[in-house]
Amino acid sequence: MTVRTIHSPSKDVHLDQITKELMRQANHAVTVSGEFQFAISESPTVDDVYARLMCDPDMRSFPWGKTQLWCYGQTTSEDSIQEALAVHAGIPENQVHNVSEGLPEGVSIDCCLTDGTDVEALPEDFKRVCQAWIIVSEKDVLDVQSDGVQHCFMFDEERD
Repeated sequence: MTVRTIHSPSKDVHLDQITKELMRQANHAVTVSGEFQFAISESPTVDDVYARLMCDPDMRSFPWGKTQLWCYGQTTSEDSIQEALAVHAGIPENQVHNVSEGLPEGVSIDCCLTDGTDVEALPEDFKRVCQAWIIVSEKDVLDVQSDGVQHCFMFDEERD
């Protein structure tokens, strides 16, 4: 497993680096397989990333129409940032899934977005087949026990 740690000097740079890597992952997956399998966490730590995905003009070219969105974490449909992201991005309902539905045979996850602490909410089959992890952390490098490449984005709010 490869771990890449990126330290950010400010919150804006932090979010730019994360969304740039996410866009790179998505475009690569769409180029290679025609769709992007993307698992996202309900953790409040990644809320700013979701807001950036929804509002940043640079993210308008994100391949939402070719994205299979896999949601995990503790939430209800009434307060789910994941559902809000799916609706805002215009992802067809049949492309939005909950990990509790299980992963279809032969499907691998291209990218998992997490704060690292909620990975236990993912079933083992998702952890095993996730190719890349984008881990959003405020202070600590978190080691996610998986086979995929880990991109750890760190930002210490005390420095901003």
